[in-house]
Order: sequence, then C-alpha cells, then structure tokens
Amino acid sequence: MSPQEAPTDAQEASREAHAAQETHVAEAPTSGGSSRGLRVPLLVAIGCLTASVLLVLATTAGGITYLVLEKRAAEATTTFHGATFDVEYPVDWTETTTGAELPDPDQVLELRSSDETKYVTVLDRTGPITPTGACTEVGDIADEQGLGTEQNEVIATRDVAGREALHHRAVTNDLDGDFASSVVDTWCITKPDGVVLFVAQTFSDDSHPVSMPDSKDVLDSWQWTAGEGS
Repeated sequence: MSPQEAPTDAQEASREAHAAQETHVAEAPTSGGSSRGLRVPLLVAIGCLTASVLLVLATTAGGITYLVLEKRAAEATTTFHGATFDVEYPVDWTETTTGAELPDPDQVLELRSSDETKYVTVLDRTGPITPTGACTEVGDIADEQGLGTEQNEVIATRDVAGREALHHRAVTNDLDGDFASSVVDTWCITKPDGVVLFVAQTFSDDSHPVSMPDSKDVLDSWQWTAGEGS
C-alpha cells in the first residue's frame, strides 16, 4: 500500500466515530416511533370505555323499557257489563259473576287481584232501601265479622256517574289468619229503585292497612246503562 492509500491515525479514528454515531442513531427510537407505540393500547382503552358506556346505556334503556311495559300492563283494563252499569277494572284481576262463589243473591260481581290481597264485590239491591240504610247494614256486618275494630263509620260522600254515594269505611288491624289487617271501603250508591253497593276490601301483612288505590279508578270509570238515569 502506498503512503497515500494508508489511512492516517486521524482518519481511522474519524471513521470509527462516524460508525458509532450511525449505530447509536439506528438503535434509538424516534419520537414518532414512540408515539405510534403508545397509540395502540390507548385506542384499546378508549374502545373498552366506549363499550362499557354503551353497555350501561343499553342496560338502563332495557330497565326503563321494562318499567314502562310493566306500568302499561298494570294500567290495562277490561270492562264488566252489568244489567244496570258498566265498569272497568284491571285486566289481571279474576272475575266471578255466577255460581256458588257468590253468596249473596244480589251480588252481581266479584273481583280479586292475582295476589289475593284485593277484593271487589258489587251488590245490586232492588227494593225499599236507601243508601243510608245500606251503609248502616254494612256497619253492622263489619261489627259481626270483626272488620271494624279501629274504624266503622260513614266518612264522606262522592259522585258516581252522576249519583250520590255514601262512603263507609271499616278498619281493623288485629285479624287472625293469613293477614294481619284489613280496610273495607263501601260506597252505597243510590239508584231509582234501590241501592248499588260497591265494596273494596284490602288485606295487609302488617298492622298498617291502607285503602285500595285502584278503587277510585274503578269508580271513575262507572257508567250507568241506558234507562238508568239519575
């Protein structure tokens, strides 16, 4: 090798330093590469969070839909067509209108809720009887059956499809048997040739009975049939 071709110590050192610098640059990640490396787990985290939010929303929406459907089912009614009146009641109540299950010859309707804590009976009495007399009779029966130990009296009047009705209430909180207490609300409704008795009884497991909330809706739906004017 000629003197011109042999590298000097300075040139050799320069080449080694340059090679070392290239190796260092190749091994070191760039800022752009670091950003790309973090982006994948970040997108996965965002995707999981989005899925969780959608799941919560779907679950909430499903719960709301169920409650709405349940409410609509509870509000659904069917109609009883009697000889002197029509009345609506919850569609899930059981209706009895004939047979030995109706103990009173004037009883035209018996309803009971699916859990058997609510009972409605309607008696259509024709003859020389007044609402006052009918409600007095109701009070006497409540006494005999122990259904009015806490309260047993006429408490108000109300309109039922254009006719006046006396409202009698009997309350007891010391029943024996399956239930601890009971409220019996009776509306003695005047009609041209007698009285219609609408009786709504609610049973409770505790000693704090409450009146049947459905009774107002049933009475509000009352319509007298043709020829049964006030």
